[in-house]
Amino acid sequence: MLHFAEDLGQPPTGLRASRERRLTRLAYAAMAVLGVNVGWLGPFLAQISHTINASLDRTGLILSAIAAGYFIALPAAGEIGHRRGPHFLLTLTMGLNALGFLLLAMAPTLASCLVAAAVIGFGQCGIDVASNALVADLNRDRLAATLNYLHMMFGIGATLGPAIDAFALTKHIGYGPTFIGGGVVSAAIGAALWITPRVEFGRAIDGKENLRALLVHPLIWAISAVLFLYVGAELGIGAWLYSYLRHAAVPLAIPTASAAVSVYWAGLIVGRLLGGAIAHRISARRLAAIGAIVSALALLAFLGTSSMPLLAYPVVALIGFGFGPIFPNMIAVGAERFPARVASMTSIVAGGAALGGVALPWAMGVMLVTRGRVASICMALVATIAMLAVLIGLDLWRRRPAPP
Repeated sequence: MLHFAEDLGQPPTGLRASRERRLTRLAYAAMAVLGVNVGWLGPFLAQISHTINASLDRTGLILSAIAAGYFIALPAAGEIGHRRGPHFLLTLTMGLNALGFLLLAMAPTLASCLVAAAVIGFGQCGIDVASNALVADLNRDRLAATLNYLHMMFGIGATLGPAIDAFALTKHIGYGPTFIGGGVVSAAIGAALWITPRVEFGRAIDGKENLRALLVHPLIWAISAVLFLYVGAELGIGAWLYSYLRHAAVPLAIPTASAAVSVYWAGLIVGRLLGGAIAHRISARRLAAIGAIVSALALLAFLGTSSMPLLAYPVVALIGFGFGPIFPNMIAVGAERFPARVASMTSIVAGGAALGGVALPWAMGVMLVTRGRVASICMALVATIAMLAVLIGLDLWRRRPAPP
């Protein structure tokens, strides 16, 4: 159980509420930065490749190094967040994110780029874990709603990242100044967190909720399975949607196919916005299941758009819309069950999400090349249906009668 520590000399209620709102907004800003980081690296890889005199495929190892850094940092992020608090962890990792992008902006060789990328991965991991835990701690009475809005900020950042790239490339601004600007923004958010007084919580930690118990708890495994399937399908569709539309029976033009990818991510943002608005009316488990149903039906419809390309726009928007509320609501399910170990819980289930992001997009790409467009889409559909089955099982498990 987690509750405010009223007997620890806390500031008056009004001042405390002001600090809580400020910290929530800073967590939202940090999550938007994480989205920008995801969205703006790809378009600059060719420029980085030329600068460091490395082939494009070897330069692409930067993305792998970020993912590796993220995964390696998960256990430490969970424990630091639990022991020192998510406020401290988010402050630390905004600094790491700033340092990583400053190093990448100035890196002269591939090896130094990979070191910088690993630092960025450490920072991104901490942002993900700490922002979820901080928002959960500060907004216990409207948990699902604020987590949906938090992850909406990720979508906004991911959409903003390519727009920043487009502006920089049009104005002949290199990746170096752009990444330095991103590092300065990260440092500014970290400084704002540093000067904002911490909001203390009284924590009563049930002995059953230690780290070892979390690792074997059935709910943790179920949430991890959902996020493995969800992130794999979401990123796989986002990565290969352009290729699907370019190789349809009636292929879309390059600008039209590119715009469809933006429509997909815009649908995700709207799904999270609506999820936050209705979270007080429906359980987090059920809202996630409804989202999975919408995405599964939209994926089925997408299979029929090969000869009717203009229908792809509303259909891909629906796919993203359905996916929108799934991730934040699964974090909400875990935070409701383990309120005193939100950082640790998030770090564990984020591991499942990270593995899904590595495995399923790769497998979908292999299917696209070897079996064709329909087979690749069907893989995303199967993952979504499997995710829905786990979500339905979670809902039924929660409603089962207590033993006599």
